[in-house]
This record gives sequence, structure tokens and C-alpha cells, in this order.
Amino acid sequence: RSRVPPLADRLSIKLRRLRVQRQAVDRRLPGSVNLPVLFVSAAVANRVSNRVLLAPLLRHTYLLALTTTVAQLVVYLTWLKRRCRKGLVQDSMWSFAKRNPALITAFGMCEGAFFPLVFYSAARLPGSLVQVLNQTLIPSTVLLSCLFLRRRYDILQITGVAVVLAGVAAFTSFPRTSGSVAVVALCIAAYGLQAGAMVLKEVVFSRYQKNPAGSCAGHANDGIGGDRCLPFDPALFLTAGTGCRLLVQFLAWPVFQQLTQGLSLRSCFAAGFQAMQQPSVLPLVVFYIAANVALSITALLLVQKTSAAATVLANVVALPLSALVFCLPLPLLEQQAFHWQFALSLVLIVLGNLLYSHRSLRE
Repeated sequence: RSRVPPLADRLSIKLRRLRVQRQAVDRRLPGSVNLPVLFVSAAVANRVSNRVLLAPLLRHTYLLALTTTVAQLVVYLTWLKRRCRKGLVQDSMWSFAKRNPALITAFGMCEGAFFPLVFYSAARLPGSLVQVLNQTLIPSTVLLSCLFLRRRYDILQITGVAVVLAGVAAFTSFPRTSGSVAVVALCIAAYGLQAGAMVLKEVVFSRYQKNPAGSCAGHANDGIGGDRCLPFDPALFLTAGTGCRLLVQFLAWPVFQQLTQGLSLRSCFAAGFQAMQQPSVLPLVVFYIAANVALSITALLLVQKTSAAATVLANVVALPLSALVFCLPLPLLEQQAFHWQFALSLVLIVLGNLLYSHRSLRE
């Protein structure tokens, strides 16, 4: 029979656990303070360099989408390898992924369609307009999460969604910033696909957590904190999902090229590769890939090592900064004039984001 430890021993164990947790927080604090700044910098650099690069690669946006997918897959594979070595990826997680290929495939299909479509439409729209249209993610996510996750939102969150939509409408109604209606609709549809991918990701994580007996049986954590079931590993999910995305993009490439340009896959690849090798374009490609990889890494670290409020604020700050950069002289792009309707729309979008995320800001 197991003997219950005395009160003094239990208090000693709790104090030891608190001391270890405090030391861990102290070790993370300097990096946690710098992470939001690094994330915002990487986000702005990624968005701006992407739009600048789309100018010379106007007819080769699909190849750029494939290049982005390959770069992200390399990052996620490296991250997954490190987490496997640390024993953070349990056998039950691999089993769950094998039992639910449809969810991971659907995630890959949504993202596999999102990147080519958003690159194609963004190359034909003003850079600041693309940043504003990005915010249609919020109402799309709310709608899909209500349908598939049965999630309910409070009045402040609904108000935030309405304010964001008002900001998007205020900006798109301005004549000098609007693009083709069809291209704008295509861009909004692409962000709807990304919202679908985000909701599918939540479905995977919630289903894994709702089945602890089948997913986590026999996986006791004998360290500090007691027995517990680890959540589904994000590195495993992102690696599998990005692998599916790459496969989807390879399979859809010939169809996309025939619909948009009427050229064969071989000639499109040769022309796109040659365009990327141009002396004025190659440095932009390298910078964009570096910024994209930096964004992927800092986004993962931001979620892991900072609070939910810091993550929300970092994303909110990155939006107006990215949009305002396009009012500056940039290579290969026409400088966009700053106007007060533009500023008003950004204020509305930022305010809507803060209202929508008010629960996370309170944590």
C-alpha cells in the first residue's frame, strides 16, 4: 500500500516546483520581451517583400507560392526533428494523424489553394489594399468556427467583427486604392480558404484533446506537474499539413497554368526560374525567403513563450505598419498616396481587432 507523504514533505515538493517554474520564467523573460518586436519586424518584412517580389514575377506567382511552401516545409521538418529528439511527440500523436488523414488533407488542400490564389490576386492589387483585405480573415473565421466548432461569440467580439468590416469597406470604397472587382473577390475568397485551414487546425487539436483515453493512454509525465496528456504537437501537424499542401500545389500546377496563361508546365517552370535568376530579382527572392522563414520561427516562438495578449498585440501592430510602408517609395512599385480615409480605415480595423480579441487581452 502506498503511504501518503506528510504535510511538510508535500509543502516542500510544491515549493520546489514553484522555484523551478520561476527559474524557467526568469530564463525566458529577455527573449519574451524581444519576441514581439522580432515578430512585427519579420511580419512587415515578409508582407512588403512579398508584394515587391510579385511585381517582376507577375506571370510566375505560382512558382513563388511553391517556393514559399518548400521553405516553410524545411522549417517545420527541422522543428519536428528537434521535438522528436526531446520526446515531445508521442506515439499516440502519430497514431491520431494516421487515423485522421482526411482532416490533415483538407487542411493541406485549403492552404494549397490559398497561396497560389492570394499571390495571383495580390500581384494585381495595391499593396496596402492587400493588407486590408487580409482582415476579412476575421469574419470568415467567426462564421466557420460557428458552423464547425459550435463556438459562440459575445457582443464585444461581434462588434469587433462589424468594425473590421467597416474599416475594410471604407478603404475599398476609395477609388484610388480599389482594384478590379473580380480580383478583389478572388483575394477575399483566398483568405476565406485560409480561415478554413485555421478552423480545421482547431478541429484537429480539439478532437485529440477530447479523446484522452484513446490518444494519451499510457503516456504519463513523470516530471514536475504530475500525469497529464500533452496537446497534439503543432510541429507534427504543420509538417504533415504543409507536405499535403506541397502535393496539392504540384498536382494543381498544370491546371492553374492552363487556365491563367495557357502554357505547358515545363515552359512555365523554365520561364519562372529564369525570371527569379535575374540580377535585380534574385536578391529580392533571397530576402523574401529569409523573411518568410524568420516569420514562421518567430510566430511559433511567440505563441510558445509569450502571453496571448502579446501575440494579439503583435499581430495588430504589424497590420498598420505593413500598410503604411506602401506609402513610402519602394523598388518596382508605384508609391501610394497617403490619405485620411486610409488612416481612418486602419484605425477602424485596429479597433475591431482589439474588440474581437478582448478575451485574450485579459489573460
